[in-house]
Amino acid sequence: MASNESSLTPTHYWGLFALLLAAFLLANDYTAFSPALPAIQKTFNVDITTIHWVVNAYTLVYGVLIVSTGRMADIYGRRRMFITGIYIFTASSLVGGFAGNIGTLLFARAGMGLGGALAWAAILGMVFSLLPRDKAGLAGGLILTTTGLANASGPVIGGLLADFASWRWILFINIPIALLVILLCWRKYPPANTQRSTKKIDYWGVITLCGSLFSFLLAMDLVVQYGLSHFYVWGLLVLSIFLMIVFALVETVDPNNALIPGELIKNRGFIAAGLSMFFVAIAFFATLVYIPQLFIKVKGFSAFGAGLALLPLMVSSGVVAYISGTLYERLGAKILICSGALGMCIGLFLLSAMKPQVSYIFFVPGLLIVGSSIGIYSPTIVTAAISVVEPSDSSLAGSIIYMFKFVGGALGLGVNATLLAMAPNISVGIERAFVVDAYLALLGFLISLVFFSGLSKERCSQ
Repeated sequence: MASNESSLTPTHYWGLFALLLAAFLLANDYTAFSPALPAIQKTFNVDITTIHWVVNAYTLVYGVLIVSTGRMADIYGRRRMFITGIYIFTASSLVGGFAGNIGTLLFARAGMGLGGALAWAAILGMVFSLLPRDKAGLAGGLILTTTGLANASGPVIGGLLADFASWRWILFINIPIALLVILLCWRKYPPANTQRSTKKIDYWGVITLCGSLFSFLLAMDLVVQYGLSHFYVWGLLVLSIFLMIVFALVETVDPNNALIPGELIKNRGFIAAGLSMFFVAIAFFATLVYIPQLFIKVKGFSAFGAGLALLPLMVSSGVVAYISGTLYERLGAKILICSGALGMCIGLFLLSAMKPQVSYIFFVPGLLIVGSSIGIYSPTIVTAAISVVEPSDSSLAGSIIYMFKFVGGALGLGVNATLLAMAPNISVGIERAFVVDAYLALLGFLISLVFFSGLSKERCSQ
């Protein structure tokens, strides 16, 4: 579909507009819920261990499926999978907006995760296929800029809607935007004539991994109600371990089509990148979700005010991510990855030390450090992970790193919710959670320091 010509036609512009609008929609939707969670909790009268599933239902499904949906897009066609994903995302948003109970909302959020994974897996390939080859850098920059803007504006938009309309409008507003995306894609985006992939989808890998993670998260929820020694908790933990063992065995049956192919598992640098991303993601997702709850429930901020309070974190993350490419060329992967992970650790320790009675201004340095650190870390770790695998595996490697990111975030939110529920009050709970998260970020730093110690700048920049 792409050509060697550098000139852009109206078809290019309309198709690009549709894809970037979809990217904005998907990226904005995730962060928009962070300041709205207290309002949703009040609507359905549920506890903290339940309300975090509004985020986790989306995150877990999206994270586990992102690898398989990438293969589905290659097998069945990117345009088809993209439109199917947007349809599912739209229908799920409608169901969630009208949800009369928390169960329906969580079901809808899981559906949005499925739709988001289908659509996002196709977006990157569609953007790069649409534009001429000499515009590849422009395509990547536009996607990063769009998602950065969406992530930064998400908490503000979500807080604004929660305060002045209803949290339900965070879901309802998706519908006209998504329908516009579908219309533009059908009418303006040209059909692809690329050869379909012969790869298979690892359905059993998806089922066992998702089952294992869900069992673990459910066990964390039940710890608060029944205690760590209860039969239900231990039963779910044993089931989680069993399914993870089955997942590992399933992955060896057909290594070429496995969710995580055997050649990537054997790649020490790639696995180190994935594990580092897993632990650092726990810290970042916790900050994104629980800082607004601290400001709303303890400091008395409105949802809109809590969204604005996150701006130092979100804006610094976007700005630093934008310049990280230049830093990458000058400094190489190791310095940036280690700096980002260590910065996350320092920022979380600073935030954990902030007492509820202190002014908001004292939270700003910690938020800036966390935002800048993830802005350095996230694009660099993805690039470094891709650089240590064969070029033919680069797209798959990127998807798997994102899987580590979202699965780490989902598990981290589950553990943090348990820590909050077991604390005497929310401010103490968040303080404890941030301390734990800081140590996990430190673990991500140590993994990066040890396993990236031999990775040269030249090798990473290839």
